Amino acid sequence: MSAPGFPWFRLTVFAVAMAVVEAACVVTLKKLYFPDGWAPPFHPIPPDGLRMEQWREIATLVMIVAVAFLDRPPVRIGLARGLWIFGLWDLCYYLFLRMWTGFPARMGDRDVVFLVPRPWIAPVWVAGVASLLCLAAALVLVRRALPRASHGGAPGSR
Repeated sequence: MSAPGFPWFRLTVFAVAMAVVEAACVVTLKKLYFPDGWAPPFHPIPPDGLRMEQWREIATLVMIVAVAFLDRPPVRIGLARGLWIFGLWDLCYYLFLRMWTGFPARMGDRDVVFLVPRPWIAPVWVAGVASLLCLAAALVLVRRALPRASHGGAPGSR
């Protein structure tokens, strides 16, 4: 699907690069905070570390929004871009985490899937489904933003 204002390749490259950075950071932090391993039951992250991690997560979301709306696209396209980046970033994050650490071994493995406003612990499949829904929503938003003639409707038809 070719969509004006939706640079699929560049957004995808950005999302994958962000996933590499995020996974590398998380692998390093888990080794520092949990040298004996990271598995349920999860031990609390020290409060100063948790605050730092929450700010890192907020900064990541700000970067996604900034890139999504960088050239001031229509809101629907900007939202689609943000959802596309978020969905790919999160899926690729888990792919890199698995490649580098073997975690998650199964989609049912529990992880801290989000830190804001507080840590959310859930099976990894929950994050996977949320990411796939973001990607699907991005596709729907882009399709709806296209002129009617570009996806089968006659020009001027409703």
